[in-house]
Amino acid sequence: MIRHVSIPARDPQRVATALAEIIGGRVFAFTPLPGGFMVVSGDAHGTMIEIYPDGVQLAPEDGIFRTTSPAAYHPFHVLISVPAAREDIERVGEREGWQTDFCTAGAPGRPPAFHLYRMWVENRLLVEFVTESMAAEYESYYAQFEGFDAPARGRAATTA
Repeated sequence: MIRHVSIPARDPQRVATALAEIIGGRVFAFTPLPGGFMVVSGDAHGTMIEIYPDGVQLAPEDGIFRTTSPAAYHPFHVLISVPAAREDIERVGEREGWQTDFCTAGAPGRPPAFHLYRMWVENRLLVEFVTESMAAEYESYYAQFEGFDAPARGRAATTA
């Protein structure tokens, strides 16, 4: 289970405030990194999103945090279950001016696997959301090994 994740933002406080609204959490300063914020959900799992100023990297040297030139886009995304309703997600995306859409996921030519909202935070970093009513659909598709073992899904099974 993923407990927290970090993402970059051009405007970390604005991003943190918008995400806190969707996950039903609160924003706190991220004291190890000036200009960084934490979105704390308050849920039983300790779910948290750390928002770093753009250009900050995590590195094994240089005291962990290091600043470089920011990337235009990132090879990263996360799917988060949220207590928000569909209307809340759409409202936040529209207010912030971030591309947000309701879509389906799954293999081409197959029935939809599950439904989700995609929100392009600052129109460059993908954060996906499933509402409580959408979470069961995702879980029934991805949560069990049997779903990955099924040939109809078109996936090869591997063991770690």
